[in-house]
Amino acid sequence: MRTLLLASALFAGLIGSLAAAPFPVPVPYHAFCRTLWLFARPCTELSTTMLQQIQSLNPLLGCDECQYMLVSATPRAIKANHTSLDGLQAESITFTFSPTVLTGGCRVSAQSTSLGFTSLLDDGLNYCNLYNLLSVSGLNRSPGFMEMTNEWACLGYGLATCKA
Repeated sequence: MRTLLLASALFAGLIGSLAAAPFPVPVPYHAFCRTLWLFARPCTELSTTMLQQIQSLNPLLGCDECQYMLVSATPRAIKANHTSLDGLQAESITFTFSPTVLTGGCRVSAQSTSLGFTSLLDDGLNYCNLYNLLSVSGLNRSPGFMEMTNEWACLGYGLATCKA
């Protein structure tokens, strides 16, 4: 009898959760990458460095081969867009800075999402958008730097061959 009650409760929960989900369940058609970086440096230093790097790579400031355009910036978050040199691909990039209490360092959540409907497997393009900014700014060589991501959080991560 207990088994029957347990099975009934599980079945009712399943039906209830399916009823709450809109059909068809939306499938993401945008390639994306989410990664987490840890630093032993204060967030204010990191956000300032990232902001300066994005601004230095702005095509409106005379950099012909640059592809990053600042959208908004606060001490806690930076939003930018990246466009390929041929203008055919565009991605939205966000960096969110959160202080770590125990170490006095900073946790940076970085995300790049393709704006067009593209293949979900982007050969690491979205990962490289994030990593190239990190690398060019030298932050990947900071003391205490650690990166956490994988293929589930960052499609194409294993295929990425970043050039910066």
